[in-house]
Amino acid sequence: MKAPVNGLPQVSDLHHRLQRLRRPSEPPSGPSGDDASGALGLERLEREMLGESPGDGEVLSLKARLERLVAVAAVKETERRGPAPVPLEELVEGMRVENERGEFFLVETAVHLEVRYGDVPLSRVHAIDPSTVGILTAEPELDGFDLRRAVFLDTETTGLAGGTGTAAFLIGVGSVEGDRFVVRQYFMRDYHEEAALLHALAEELVRFDCLVTFNGKMFDVPLLHTRFHLNRGRFPLSGVRHLDLLHPARRLWKARLESCRLQSLEAGLMGLRRHGDIPGEEIPQVYFDWVRRRDARMLAKVFEHNRQDIVSLAALAVLACQWVEEGRAEDPRDVFSLARVLERARLYDRSEAEYRRALDLGPGALRGPALLRLAWRAKRGGEHDRAAALWAEAGEAGEVEGWRELAMHHEHRARDLDQALAAVERGMRLVEPQRHRDVRSQHLTEGFERRQQRLLRKRAKRGT
Repeated sequence: MKAPVNGLPQVSDLHHRLQRLRRPSEPPSGPSGDDASGALGLERLEREMLGESPGDGEVLSLKARLERLVAVAAVKETERRGPAPVPLEELVEGMRVENERGEFFLVETAVHLEVRYGDVPLSRVHAIDPSTVGILTAEPELDGFDLRRAVFLDTETTGLAGGTGTAAFLIGVGSVEGDRFVVRQYFMRDYHEEAALLHALAEELVRFDCLVTFNGKMFDVPLLHTRFHLNRGRFPLSGVRHLDLLHPARRLWKARLESCRLQSLEAGLMGLRRHGDIPGEEIPQVYFDWVRRRDARMLAKVFEHNRQDIVSLAALAVLACQWVEEGRAEDPRDVFSLARVLERARLYDRSEAEYRRALDLGPGALRGPALLRLAWRAKRGGEHDRAAALWAEAGEAGEVEGWRELAMHHEHRARDLDQALAAVERGMRLVEPQRHRDVRSQHLTEGFERRQQRLLRKRAKRGT
C-alpha cells in the first residue's frame, strides 16, 4: 500500500480501502459487526478526504458516496503530480542541430552595439586601445589584447565544485560581429548529447585567439579541458591569451563594493538589477529536474541567466578598460584602487597623479596608504626629505609603517638619533595595544623595541 501524500490517501490506497467496504450482494437481514465496521470506515474516510460525514449534508446512496470519494482522490493525485511539463521549444527560441557526433540544442540572440547595457555603451568596444588590457592586468602577454577579436565565455554546470563528475550542460559564448554582440548558447538536453555539443563548440571557438571569462581560470576553462579530454578531444582555446576579469575587477572595485560577484558589479557599476533571475546555486538542480521531467519552465530562466552573464561580461570588460584609459574613478576608494592598478603596470607618473587625486578628494580610510605609496615613489626618485614628510603625515594618519620608515630615515640617512627615537616611540604607541591580538602587531612591536634599544646604545656612545 502506498503511503498517504500530504496526509491524504492516493488512488491505489483508496481502492484497497473501498474494497474492504463493499457489502455482500445479499446482505443479511440484520446488521452485523462487519457492516458496522465498514460504515464507520467509510465515514472516517469521508472525514479525511472531504472534511465531512454523511450527516453533514444530503443523504447519498452508497454508490454516490463512493464515486465522490474516487473523484476527489483523482483530483488530489493530479495536484500532487503538478501541471503538465512544458516543452523547451515553447519557451526558448532555438533549434536542434545535428552533426557527426549527434544532436544538441542551439540558441542564438544578439544585442546591437548602440544599445547601452545599463550605463555602459557597448559600442565603446571599438574604441578600446588593445594595449589597455595589458595595463589593466599588469600582464605583458596581454598587451595587444583586442576585445573585438575575443570570445566571451560562461558555463552553467551540473555542480559548482568542478571535477570529472561535473558537466557543462549549457555553454554560452559571445562575440562582436559587425555592429552586433552575438550570443550563442550550446545546450545538451541530456548527457548523451555532450559529444555533439562539444564538437560544434570547438568549430565555433577556433575562430578566436583571445578569451574573456569571469573566474574562468579557476573554473570554466579547467572544466572544459576535462570535458573535451573525456570526449577524446582538445579544448580549442588552450594556450590563447586569457583575460579573467574577476581579478582586475577586485583590484579596481573591491575597496568600495562589498562583493565582486558579477551581479554585484552590475548593480554597483552599471546600474543594473536583474528581476526574476535564478540564483546560481540553484541551477544544477534545475537541470536535474529538467532531465527527469522535461519541464522547461525553470530551465528557461537558466538560459536567460547565462545570456545576461555573457553580455555583462562584455560590458564589464569595456567599463574596466574605460576606467584605465580615462581615469573615470570619482570615489576616493576607486581612485586609490586605480592608482594601484597603474602602479602595478609601472605607469608611475599616472599612478602618482591618481594617489594625489585620492588625497584631494578628502580624508578617508585610504589616506594613510595613499601617503605611503607617494612616499615610496619619492624615496625611489631620490627625494628623501619629501619622503620623510610623507611618512610623518602617514604616521599621523594612523599608519604604523610611516613611523617605522621615518625612524629608519632619521637613523641611517639623516643621522638624527633623537628624531629616530621620537618616531619609534610614536610607532610603539600605535601598535602596542594590538600587540597580543595578531602576529603582525607583535612583530612590529618587537622590531620597534629592538630599534629603540639600538638607538639608545648609539646615543650613549655619542655622549661619551
